[in-house]
Formats: sequence, structure tokens, C-alpha cells
Amino acid sequence: EEPVAAASLAQVYKARRVTGEWVAVKIQRPDVLSIVSKDLYVLRRAAEVYQGLITQFAPQQRTDYVALLNEWAVGFYTELDFMNEANNQMKVKRLLSEQGLSSEGVYIPEVYTELCTRRLLVTEWVDGIKLSDCPPEEIREYIAIGQECFLTQLLQVGFFHSDPHPGNIIRMDDQTKGKIALIDFGLVASLEQEDMDNIVNAVIHLANKDYTSLVDDFINLKILPTDCDRAKVIPLMDKALSPYVKGGGAKRYEAELRKSYGMDGTAGGSVGGFQQMTQDALTVLNDIPFSIPPYFALIARAVVTLEGVALIGNPEYGMIMEAYPFVARKLLREDRPEIQRALQEVLYSSGDGTITVDRLVVLLNSAMGVLARQAGGAFVDLDSIPEQGVSMERALSYLASEQATSLRNILLDEAVGAADLLLRQSLRKGFSAATTAAPRLPFLSSFLPPPETAPPHPAPPAAPETPARGYPLPWAAARGP
Repeated sequence: EEPVAAASLAQVYKARRVTGEWVAVKIQRPDVLSIVSKDLYVLRRAAEVYQGLITQFAPQQRTDYVALLNEWAVGFYTELDFMNEANNQMKVKRLLSEQGLSSEGVYIPEVYTELCTRRLLVTEWVDGIKLSDCPPEEIREYIAIGQECFLTQLLQVGFFHSDPHPGNIIRMDDQTKGKIALIDFGLVASLEQEDMDNIVNAVIHLANKDYTSLVDDFINLKILPTDCDRAKVIPLMDKALSPYVKGGGAKRYEAELRKSYGMDGTAGGSVGGFQQMTQDALTVLNDIPFSIPPYFALIARAVVTLEGVALIGNPEYGMIMEAYPFVARKLLREDRPEIQRALQEVLYSSGDGTITVDRLVVLLNSAMGVLARQAGGAFVDLDSIPEQGVSMERALSYLASEQATSLRNILLDEAVGAADLLLRQSLRKGFSAATTAAPRLPFLSSFLPPPETAPPHPAPPAAPETPARGYPLPWAAARGP
């Protein structure tokens, strides 16, 4: 019988159990382990030679290419163990169920572990078509579900599918169990909580075009060293990352990059732009000792693969801006100290202890999928309320829900601080008034300080011409630096 799907490592057949269920039977090709081992050996020797050349001629570059290949090789070998794939699939199914995604359209087929071996995988059969074969309007609908699923794996549970290519995302024919199904969990990766928090911060700063803070995120992610030259890094970040944030895939990125270098098609513009681009490339190679952590390569692969599917349905798709509502919801919901610090950074204006009301409104709108964009539509504008924002009733309902726990805790802390300060001020005034009214014994007068007198009330300041955007917090000064 002909397989229903075939790849370099295995073939998949449709079969029926004696109990009546249709199943997908994945069978590993003969001698594939030996073939893969020989290929990886050759690649690793090549990586060692390349690493030696980099060390000799570009010692400032700190990427460990041998470690990158080792990470990829480990993934390859674990992908050949179908018992490991079965465990991955069951784990992702459990984690997504705990996050509520199983009720929002994502389905992970069942695994029949009693029938599985290292070279044989038996799972529930799912009828459907590849998502990339659907009409563009359907892709736009379903990719939003797939994107939420991927971001939950990457930023919420820290265990993600590293190979979400078109053949692994299925639009289900029978949508009583879910709208899309994820299959093939041979290649997965794990993230520590610290790395997930750093990626969340990086998405926020990248979407807000805050490259100064993004440098710190890249240092925390071990992409940049602590002693990097920020004056050189930040302008190059702007040139390299701003076109990516705008979305639109590789062709749009190339066009935006050419535009940023003034390569307008004329001979002079092309020559000058190419020279500047070459100079920047040499600066990166010679003066910026960046590195690519092994785990980051798997994240990049998954992001690029998912973006490729999304661009079929929406040619303007950009992962960073599409991920921003998810990150905003995470900031508003989680009350861990790391997330609360990130939320405070967004909400507070710098230096004056002020919660910026516009930013609060923008963040609430972002969490509900309405982004306030800067001129040109590429980045989030934290200080500009979107014209077509959510209604006040909907915003207040969201604020009162469990989805805004972190925000409410911050506002509660500020309210408690204000109440504490006002109480202490009242007690001081009451004590001062009592000591002033109490009779002073003549023989103690020389030992007691003079009674306090209230200072004259200053004249109220003139109303500003433009209303302030933030509410000053009087307790911020009382808390001190």
C-alpha cells in the first residue's frame, strides 16, 4: 500500500485498528540512523573548520557554531526516537489543555502509546487539508489560532513545537474537536522562565521601537556581551530590525532595507547605498561581538516557518506586531515580579513617578487586539489612544476580570501607598493641633519646642494650556528614590 505521506526520515500510512479507530502509522525508514550519523559527522567536521577560521580571522565574533550544530544534531537524534515524539505530543496536548487552548480551536491527536516503539508511532487519524492549501481568507482566520497556540507554547509554558511547517498544521474537516490540528512533534525545544521573560521584554521594546532597552534584552538573552558598544549597536539595530517589524516577508524586508540605505534605483544611490551597507556589515563583523545561542536558532526556525504560512493569507503579516496583543495580555494578567516590572516600565512615565493614563488605555486596547500605531503603521505608539478603540464598558469589564490581575495589583499598591501617606499626614496634623492647644506649664516652657504653625497656603497654580496626560502620584516623592 502506498503511504499517505513520505519524508526523508519516515513514511506515514493510514490504517484501521481491530477496535475500529482509524490511525496514522509512522514508520521509520530502514538504516536512517546510520545515514544521518554519517551526514552529521561530516557537517560537524565542517563546523569545526569554520569555527577555526572565525577564531583566526574574526575573534570578536562569539557565536559557537559547533555548539549550534550540536544542538541541531541532538534534535535530529531525538526526532528519530518515536517514543520521544509520542511523549512530546502528549505533553503539548496536556499543556495546551491546561492553558484553555483545546477549547479555542487547537486539537492535538491522541497517541496510542501501547502500540508505539522507537521506530513506530501510532496516533489518531485526522481528516483535513494542509493549512497552506486553504484559501487566503481561511488562512487569515486559522493562522490567528495557530499563532496564539505557538505564542502560548513559547512564552507561557516554555515547551514549543519547533517545526510548524505547512504540513504540520491541518485544517480539520470535522471541527467538533477543533479548527486546526497540530501534528509531528519530533522536534521540540524547552525554554527557562528567565528566557521567556527576556523574550517578552524584547517583544515589548521592539514593538515600541525602544532600541536602548532592547540592547539590555539582547544582553540578557546572551546575544550581545555586556561590554558591547551601544553607540554602534543601536543605529544598526534600527536599520536591521525596523524593516522586519513592518512585516511583509523577505521581499518587503529587502525593499525597506534598500530604502533605508537610499538605494533608489539610480546609479549614484545604488553605489552609495551599497557602500554604506558594506560598511555596516563590516562594523557588525569587526566591532559587535554578537552570538547566537543554540536555543535561539530553533526559535528563529519556528518563527520563520510560521510566518511563511501566515504570509500566504496576509502579505502584510509581521510576527512582532501580531504578537503584541498576546504580550499585552500577559503583562496585564500575571503578577510575578518580573512581569510586574515590565508592566510598570510601560505604564510609568520616566523619572516623575507618574502613571500615564494614555499608556494604560493603549495597553488595555492592545490586549483586546486594537493597536495604536505610530505614523507609518510600523510600531506601537504608547502615547496615542487609538481612534477606533474599545468601548469604556468593555475596557472596565476586562479590567475587572482575571485577565487584569497584574494591573489591579499595581493600582492597588499605589492606592494603599496613597492612603498610608494621607493617614500619616492626618496624624501629624492632629498631633500638632493637640500640642498647640494643650496648656504649657511655665517650668517646662524652656525645654519644649515652639508650637508648630501651619504654613500659609500658596496661591493655586494657573491652569495649564494643555491637559496633562498623566496623574501625578503624591506618594512617589514620599517613597524616595
